[in-house]
Amino acid sequence: MVASVSPLTSSAHASSYYEADDYYAEGGLSPSEWHGKGADELGLSGDVDRDAFRDLLDGKVGDRQLGTMRDGQLEHRPGWDVTLSAPKSVSIMAEVAGDRRLIAAHGEAVKTALAHVETHMAATRVRHGGSVTRDATGNLVVASFQHGTSRAQDPQLHTHNVIMNATQGEDGSWRSLEPRAIYQLQKQIGAIYRQELALKVRELGYEIETGKDSMFEISGVSAEVISAFSTRSAEIEAALGDRGTSREEASAAEKQVAALDTRQAKVAADQASLVANWRATADQAGFDASARFALVRDAQANAESLANNLERTSAAQRAVAHAADRLGERQSVFSVAALHEEAGRVGLGKVSYAQIGEAIEAASARGDLIDRIFLDRRGAEFAGLTTRQNIESETRLLRIEAAGRGAFAPIASPLSAAKAVAAASRRAERDGFVWNADQRAATERLLISRNRITAVQGYAGTAKTTTVLAPFAREAEARGVSVVALAPTASAAMVLGEALGTRGETVARHMLSPGHSASDQTAVWIVDEASLLSARDTARLFDLAEKHGARIVLVGDVNQLGSVEAGAAFEQLQTAGMETAKLGDIVRQTNSATKDAVLASIEGDAKKALAALDRGGGAIVENADRAERFAAIAERYADLDKASRARTLVIEPSREGRDALTADIRQALVRSGALRGPDVAVESLVNKGLTRAEARDPLSYDKGDVVRFTRDYADKGVARGEAFRVEGVNPAKAAVALRSEDGREVDWRLRQWGAGKVQVFETQRLALRAGDSIRFTRNDREAGRVNGARAEVTAVDAEAKTVTVRGARGQVQTLRVDAARDRHITHGYVDTAFAAQGRTADHVIIHADSRATNLVDQKSFYVGISRSKESATIFTNDRAKLIAAISERAGQVQTAIAQAAVPTASAGKAAGAGLG
Repeated sequence: MVASVSPLTSSAHASSYYEADDYYAEGGLSPSEWHGKGADELGLSGDVDRDAFRDLLDGKVGDRQLGTMRDGQLEHRPGWDVTLSAPKSVSIMAEVAGDRRLIAAHGEAVKTALAHVETHMAATRVRHGGSVTRDATGNLVVASFQHGTSRAQDPQLHTHNVIMNATQGEDGSWRSLEPRAIYQLQKQIGAIYRQELALKVRELGYEIETGKDSMFEISGVSAEVISAFSTRSAEIEAALGDRGTSREEASAAEKQVAALDTRQAKVAADQASLVANWRATADQAGFDASARFALVRDAQANAESLANNLERTSAAQRAVAHAADRLGERQSVFSVAALHEEAGRVGLGKVSYAQIGEAIEAASARGDLIDRIFLDRRGAEFAGLTTRQNIESETRLLRIEAAGRGAFAPIASPLSAAKAVAAASRRAERDGFVWNADQRAATERLLISRNRITAVQGYAGTAKTTTVLAPFAREAEARGVSVVALAPTASAAMVLGEALGTRGETVARHMLSPGHSASDQTAVWIVDEASLLSARDTARLFDLAEKHGARIVLVGDVNQLGSVEAGAAFEQLQTAGMETAKLGDIVRQTNSATKDAVLASIEGDAKKALAALDRGGGAIVENADRAERFAAIAERYADLDKASRARTLVIEPSREGRDALTADIRQALVRSGALRGPDVAVESLVNKGLTRAEARDPLSYDKGDVVRFTRDYADKGVARGEAFRVEGVNPAKAAVALRSEDGREVDWRLRQWGAGKVQVFETQRLALRAGDSIRFTRNDREAGRVNGARAEVTAVDAEAKTVTVRGARGQVQTLRVDAARDRHITHGYVDTAFAAQGRTADHVIIHADSRATNLVDQKSFYVGISRSKESATIFTNDRAKLIAAISERAGQVQTAIAQAAVPTASAGKAAGAGLG
């Protein structure tokens, strides 16, 4: 039921295919219609004319011939087929029960989806000098053909929308269409269609049952009936099963292959015979004529009563506000198209696309939403928005940093700082580590700074902690300044704390209990991996520092991956003039070729980086088939001895890919004998990563999920950290039925309780054997577990449901795999790029598919290869395409405040602070 997008290979094939007989056909043609502003400009309307259709497919637009001449031959792609299919229950009620009103509703929803595509995705490529840019055009030429059956002769109401490879530019000339947005946003197109259809189905008097991703079915059409008419789905599921996967687990490419492999030839059918067969099938499935007619009759009666009783303006406003909150938590700037989709999901079946548009305009007029240009991963421009809250967070963090310039006495005088650094440098040299000029200058700068907020910007592997932060911390404490070690993640905080000789803690925990007041000893909070801090958390941390009179040292690298939440505060602050000491001399790599590759990746030059790996820094392995690449990675890893595996890091950017590659690695380790004995099955708990807005949405929860509250609710009998299993969800009442491990039942009302104070986990099957590597995925101070820490399985007891593990320092624990507390684990063989950031290994194996648009870019590439001391091996589908993909995807994160609007300290104050 998602939109499918496929290219047309030839005009002849397209013309014959879309004019194929269907039981709707009259005069040999299926019901058809022109759509789009481009069609209007060409005077095309009503039924699709055969000759005009073929001319447009051939690139003939008026007196213009579109295409490119190559070797004397004209090359022109005809266009793209965007197919929109109704939910199966809608098709059944339209075709089997005979409610033809639903066919018109489908047609109107298709028009809405096409208008969305035209407004937000229509564009062409224009060359300006030596560069090519994407220019939005806002017009399409679309020929739509409606059909009522699937290839398996099941009822399936769907429309093939042939988007011609032609669009009109601002200058009036016709150009070829730039289709990448249509491909990349095909799920959004399908969602917009389903959202509009859901409302129209409800307006016709039907009740609907909603699901995730704007999916819905008509209430009263049972799952058994739907299954009886889902031959194609069953065929595809069977084909996926033959490949060892399922619809839920398979990639988009695997699903497409299965669909093509099971695809039958389109055949002509007699309408009367089809309907008779369908009704016989429905009767056998328990949906006989009386049940069908009753459902239609009740719907018609409901439609009359609903006609004057649907007030949707406030519902649309609530949906837009909720959607903006959700998107604004993840992105400082988001596209208007994405807001339309998300608001439609929130208001599924209650509000129309047009009403959502009106609500967005009203929110913009109030100042709740502010216009911005949204840049996609390629840097292409789209209409975008930011929220008032995002602007307020960024304004606050920038104001506090600027106000704190020159506000403190230095920790040490310039002379004392120079002496301290010289002494530290001599100690390091005696231990075999020679400091460079950047490291000495950075340490001195921190000691003599007069600013509340200072920063250390250093590339990966510049020894920021050992040569700058540790000596600075020692000198600060010797002069009566307490040092607090912080980081966004527990593992990074632990490493920093050990290096500084203190206990590290997460920024989130520190903000709950900063540990001192303004009257106490002066403090400096050192925050490592600062690029991972969101704008919201940075602003809250700065607020707290201002309240307690503390200094902050931010440490990180703007070239590495940023926060999963909105903002790029560390980079934004540097751009705004925050005092920053910079380290540019990388000391991690012991292999000069690998170091050259890392330096090239910092420049964004993937071609140069791969060439350096070829010279001895590693290797590039090409294979078009992902399954074969994964198998090769698994064999290479399993062939290593245990000590070598411990010094090797495997990176796959996607979670789905990580799990698939992990399965291959475990199979290879079983074959090699590294994993021993029987499996014990564990239902591990995986954080769903809900935003605060998503946590308030009942559709975010599924039966079987585990919820942990992050605060006490004494009146409800709920203690902080206690685990509850989701037993059921009532979306209408925003209620979630919970059961504790000791059997207590809790009726959790999301609107009354403040649903943002939770962690939500889904279950995932995990098989463990002796020898397995695991990773803890949740902090547990009492049990001595840190999120991200590794351990080795030494024994399993399936009967007792226990797993014995040994940590990196030799500590032994026994996990009860039937207890929620001990199920926050996963296999430790493969990391995503985010999880790998902050880790170091002798050797790195990276899987990088050029087609992973949202996961493979300059930042993730740099993070991956910079983990390595000695070598980096990259497995990819295509070397040239990987280079091109990385080159065009900078991975930059937008901020809500445009740089021109960034507040800065006055020139006099900056000069007084001694800033350069």
